[in-house]
Amino acid sequence: MAMAKINLTYNGEEKTLQTDDFNEKEKEIYAEAAMTERELNRYKYLVSVFTDRRNFLLETLVKSVEDDKEET
Repeated sequence: MAMAKINLTYNGEEKTLQTDDFNEKEKEIYAEAAMTERELNRYKYLVSVFTDRRNFLLETLVKSVEDDKEET
């Protein structure tokens, strides 16, 4: 039976770990690291969404102000 492996990057190096060899503490550490990675990806997504929204709103504001100046 093949042992479960995980590939990860640590300090810029690719590592492959055998999860079957994990003790309870290592399982907990890996679970928290995986959760942290998910939250980090969620955060990056939210930053991207809010950055795009801010840029859209600022563009809309600038165009509106410039259009108002042209009308007067």
